[in-house]
Amino acid sequence: MPIIDYPDWLPLAQKASKNMTIDTGFQTDQPAVGPAIFQNQTDDLKVTWSLTWIFTSAEERAFQQWLRSPNYLNRGLNWFRMKVNLGGSGVQLQELHFTQMPVQTNITNGVVTWTGTVIANHLYNADDEFDDIIVELPPPWDSWLDIVVTGYPDGRDPESLPRVP
Repeated sequence: MPIIDYPDWLPLAQKASKNMTIDTGFQTDQPAVGPAIFQNQTDDLKVTWSLTWIFTSAEERAFQQWLRSPNYLNRGLNWFRMKVNLGGSGVQLQELHFTQMPVQTNITNGVVTWTGTVIANHLYNADDEFDDIIVELPPPWDSWLDIVVTGYPDGRDPESLPRVP
């Protein structure tokens, strides 16, 4: 099955109505006597989001066709790529699938609202490879990574060190 791109001109899901749930990869046992026991089960964890989209009538028309058309999501059957805001990591492209067909929840004065739940079998987060720097260096020092990799945004001497604001 093909992976379909979410139309880049349609609005992304609204942050205010979005939450991310990550599976638990360990099992907990709390015996009557003694300490709790935690056992690793897997690192293959899916992620789900409850999403809300707010469209104009014209945008909603395109969203509905993208969702239903056999050329695109084929009534929600196909996986798709869409950017999702992960919070501090920013907007990241994810491979998603609807867990069930999304629902049109409101039509008011030309504004149409849809809600749905999507699942990703793998959470893509560009920050993962820089975990030590992000965790060990508090702001603003964590921004050194950006400067080391891409240089100063204002083009100043790349040999100069960043200063605390």
